This record gives sequence, C-alpha cells and structure tokens, in this order.
Amino acid sequence: MGDFGFELIPELQGPLRAGYTGTVGPFGEVRVLAPYSGPGEEPPRRATVTGDGFPDAVFSGGAANRPSLDGGMLKIDEVAVDLELKVKGVRKGSRWLEIRHQGHAYTYEAAGWTARLRRDGLDVTTGRGRYIPEVGGTRLGRVEGDATATDLALALVLEEVDTSVLTTSGALFAIPLRFLFGRQRDEGSPE
Repeated sequence: MGDFGFELIPELQGPLRAGYTGTVGPFGEVRVLAPYSGPGEEPPRRATVTGDGFPDAVFSGGAANRPSLDGGMLKIDEVAVDLELKVKGVRKGSRWLEIRHQGHAYTYEAAGWTARLRRDGLDVTTGRGRYIPEVGGTRLGRVEGDATATDLALALVLEEVDTSVLTTSGALFAIPLRFLFGRQRDEGSPE
C-alpha cells in the first residue's frame, strides 16, 4: 500500500469536540471518540477507535480529566499494548513513548499540534488542518510506507489522549505537581 493523506473532521458532543470522524485512505471510515462526562459525573477517561476496517482500540485511564499517557493503558482487540514513557530531559525531543505490540516496535512523539508514530518502514504524522466555522479545526494525517489497520488505530487513538507529558511545557508543569501531590493517577479500567 502506498503513501496517502487523510483528513478527520471534529465530532461534537453539545458545544464540545468529543472526537473526530473521517475516511482514512483504503481503510475506510473511522470514528475516534473521547466523550465528556456530565456535570457532577466522574470523567470517563476513555478514547476509542471504531470502524469496519480497523481493530477496536481503547485507551483508558490516566491522570487528567481526559484519557492521559500519564498512567493510562491501551488495548487493541482486547490485547494489552506495552507503553513505556522515555524521558532523557525536559528539552524538546527528549521525551517520547515507546510502544510494542504484535512484534512491532514503535516510537511516538507529540509536540504542539503535531504527532508522529514511527516503526521500520512506516511514518504516520498528524497535525492541524483547516478551520470549519462552528465545528472547529480538522486534523490532517499523512501515511508514508506500508501501514496496517493496527498501525493506524494506534496513531488515531492517541489523537484523543492527553499527551502533554511528551511536551516541554507538560514536563515543566508536571514537576511541581508531582512534588506537591505525588503520583495520584487512575491506571485505567482492566475491561
């Protein structure tokens, strides 16, 4: 399968963006959702990828109101994905996520509005797209190399996960919070 691009359109839950929908090349339609809780309810901390051409991907848990890399867990078709945060410092490019699943090793980086998932022979990037009035900004994706539906499910589910622990500002913000409050976090649901 060759290189291709795609665009994801925001999906709203009331006035808030709760995810994205779109067509991802030959893999077809996809929904990437992280719904919000109602007033007074516990936040769901859950992001999902669904579509006929994709495996079911569920990211749950974390330290924030949204699903978060800081303490969350990922499953694809009910199989746990090994996630390991790598930290070499606070500067840009010194924090990344290592992912291992089904014999593949990936690296995932996020900075600002851009994210990148890589493995041997594959590079998936996502970034800001065009603005649609009353809906919000789209996400543009680019796939270079031979992608599988699982590769894309990994990249897409992380679009709705708080990845601020990978950014310089997120790293700087986390230092005083961890000092003051420790590592209080939700490790995700085992379901």
